Amino acid sequence: MKQVFETTKCYLGYPVFILGYKDEDYGYNITTSSSSYSLSDMMVIGLFKGNNATKQIKKYGQFTVNVPTENLMLQIEQAGFHSSRDKLSLTKLDYTIANEIDAPLLTQCPISIECAVTNIQTHENYVNITARIVKRWVDDSLLDAKGRFNSRAFHPIEYMGDGKERVYRYLDDTRSDKLGHFMKQGKEVVRVENSRTL
Repeated sequence: MKQVFETTKCYLGYPVFILGYKDEDYGYNITTSSSSYSLSDMMVIGLFKGNNATKQIKKYGQFTVNVPTENLMLQIEQAGFHSSRDKLSLTKLDYTIANEIDAPLLTQCPISIECAVTNIQTHENYVNITARIVKRWVDDSLLDAKGRFNSRAFHPIEYMGDGKERVYRYLDDTRSDKLGHFMKQGKEVVRVENSRTL
């Protein structure tokens, strides 16, 4: 039986990522976040409107989304808990500058995405930044022999919890099912290739 759940926050499980951006004070910088989604070539991220990353992204109109794995937990928290500092120096994370935009790609993150801002909307104390995905980078270890993404080999970190406690969850189970698998098991034929919902 369901009941009303009173909480100030509710995170259902979102991938942790490290945002890379150009910084007028430090050259380049990073911060940790978990508020994002993408559809086709669109990326949307959410940030607190008063933080340094928001200010810099508004100014320069570009950023990178770098998806880490569990081996970078210390750097993930360092980049997220310290504000308005040179966090690339603090974390000692290696990086290169992206090809199409002027922002850092983190070498140790197996997935990086270059993004160019197309729209910024403010909602109370937060901003939603919509961007066009310019280029995606994926470590060779996550691609099969035909260059297709091997999702079973990728183990991102999920962020979830409520107003009292937030936790990291690790996707280290290689079990997965293809889209449409359960409909096929029920002998129902479904055309998923034209779906716009996933």
